[in-house]
Amino acid sequence: MAFRLPVNLGIGQQYTAASPGDVAALESYLPPNSRVLVGLAFAERYDGFEEDCELAEAALREQAGLSMWPELDRFIIPDPDGEPIAWVSYQSSPVWWTIILLILGGIFILPIIGVLPLWIIDLMFPGFMETITTIVTLVIVGGIMLFMPK
Repeated sequence: MAFRLPVNLGIGQQYTAASPGDVAALESYLPPNSRVLVGLAFAERYDGFEEDCELAEAALREQAGLSMWPELDRFIIPDPDGEPIAWVSYQSSPVWWTIILLILGGIFILPIIGVLPLWIIDLMFPGFMETITTIVTLVIVGGIMLFMPK
């Protein structure tokens, strides 16, 4: 889960942001034209992840005034190691994170909504998802046992 920085760059400051508001607050204190790198971590790398990254890239390129790093030719980079992370890189001037988040939210909303019902069920009934997984496994094993020769 590491972003590969261009050879001529190093990390000046590193923060851990727990929410989109944290990123916006941090960005507001950065000097103009600071390079910002944010990793959007998903639960899994779903089918269509790369296509969504391409859609997000196209949407950000249409945004007037938003600048990418001079060393990179992209705003959105899927994690090269196959992790479920979309790396967002841009130059901060003015505060762009809120605008970027609105654009990306429309593109990555389906994976977020798809996980929400499972999260709510697990929150309301702790351990329920493990029970369902066990039941499904037993049904599959039982089905296989029916077709085994005696």
